[in-house]
Amino acid sequence: MKELKHTFKICPSCSFFCSTNEPDHYCSLCGSELIKECPSCQKEIVNPYAKFCKYCGKNYPGKVTKEKTYKF
Repeated sequence: MKELKHTFKICPSCSFFCSTNEPDHYCSLCGSELIKECPSCQKEIVNPYAKFCKYCGKNYPGKVTKEKTYKF
């Protein structure tokens, strides 16, 4: 049986996402252009909630939150 692979397009500004099967090219919430692959390695986005690419480890635009500051 062939495994189904679901891929996504994400908004680099507000983190909205939709399936690559949808005809959308721009975010319906903020108007930014959606991305459907990692800007660093060009692999498809398979988890719309991920902050980092599972193939190359680079962060997706707009997905990294503020760094925590620790005091010692």
